[in-house]
Amino acid sequence: MRVKDLQLFLSKFTENDAAGRQGNALSNAVIFVELNGHLHEIRRMEVHEHAVPIIGHRGHTAHRLVMKTIKESPLIIPTKLKDDY
Repeated sequence: MRVKDLQLFLSKFTENDAAGRQGNALSNAVIFVELNGHLHEIRRMEVHEHAVPIIGHRGHTAHRLVMKTIKESPLIIPTKLKDDY
């Protein structure tokens, strides 16, 4: 997934409605990632520069958005939600 994919997805929940009001369905949502069936809260984000050129784009290097967690969450994801569709 690329950052622009994430931005496009989130914009559907945060863009202005027909009356011009700012949508905020997800604006105050806490971000979690799943790891081994447990949810972990994102505590910090970092941008890393990757020095290896992008294949097919000479002279361009990639960046990574790294989301980091601090400690495990006691929240367990139900089995039917854990697997991919």
